[in-house]
Amino acid sequence: MPIFTPVPRLLYRLLSHLQPVRLERAEGRHGPLELACEQGRPVVNSAGANQSFGSLHRVWRDALDHFVPHGRPPRQVPVVGLGAGSVVHILRAERGIDAAITAVEDDTLMVRWGRTHFGLSAWPHLTLLEADAREALAGLKDRYDLVLVDLFTDLDVPERAGTDAFLDLLRTCTAEGGLLLFNTIPHDPMGRATSERIGAGLRLRFGRVEEQGYEGLNRMFIAR
Repeated sequence: MPIFTPVPRLLYRLLSHLQPVRLERAEGRHGPLELACEQGRPVVNSAGANQSFGSLHRVWRDALDHFVPHGRPPRQVPVVGLGAGSVVHILRAERGIDAAITAVEDDTLMVRWGRTHFGLSAWPHLTLLEADAREALAGLKDRYDLVLVDLFTDLDVPERAGTDAFLDLLRTCTAEGGLLLFNTIPHDPMGRATSERIGAGLRLRFGRVEEQGYEGLNRMFIAR
């Protein structure tokens, strides 16, 4: 249950410039999640990582600014691993991109917080699929000029996201000449192995794959 009321919300935002303030804690599909206020704005964190609107928001903002030209907005975008909606906010509010977005998220708590605290329901041309990522990708019929993948359980990319079957689906839904951005965090031996497997698999399927580091921890693969 929330531990705050509307009256002291401004106070919490002010205090959060000194230290993070927890607003709510609940059990998500993949473990405990925390809604907190940091530096005056709400964020969603898991036990060891930001999941929306904190450092992850900065990672995606930097990656999209770097690799998606401002003068050539995409027409359709699947976001595989929505969280509470950081990427949608960046595309809509910060980049002014009105492309149709299909967002995939399997955690009902994330979706509820996204709608309640981050205005997710207000964005037009947004189709939200509460589903397993692989099942959702298999059901997509179009090919997209921009595909964004951000699948995590805390700090870890699920092993299934590095399988041939999953990477084949990503290749199938990415248009020729399109762009795929896949976020990973190689923070330990298992994470590094998963990240390397994803990178190697993408290189087998795409003509050109780059890597870019962000926030001292994230490794983004950019496949064309």
